[in-house]
Amino acid sequence: MKQAKHRATVICRYGKEGAKWLCVRKPKASWTLPGGKIEAGETPQQAAERELFEETGLQPEVLRFLMRYESPQRVHYVFEAAFADKPAPAAGNEIADCRFMRLKRARSLKSEIRLLIESLLAQQTENTVPRPE
Repeated sequence: MKQAKHRATVICRYGKEGAKWLCVRKPKASWTLPGGKIEAGETPQQAAERELFEETGLQPEVLRFLMRYESPQRVHYVFEAAFADKPAPAAGNEIADCRFMRLKRARSLKSEIRLLIESLLAQQTENTVPRPE
């Protein structure tokens, strides 16, 4: 059985209630979240910082670990980036385009990433809903 690849994945949101998410895509590929392979000797956080910078030119003020998400092919270490000012991403490295968009409008978002986002949002909703005593 093939071992799952370990990947750092970064969520960058802005706008009213964080409604717009930063998505990236390689040439002729579906949209996804910034991130990539964790290199040997690198922590997931170091990989997240490196990948975000390589793909978008962004350097977050704060990078907070949110969750670990497992799919059959990959293990995602998911971080959220916070910025002092409105971020202005610019496509770099192998990325053809990057932009902030509302998820409802991101029709060609990779299905694995869409499931990751749904899992994250469900977890956040679960953690913010008051529990009956």
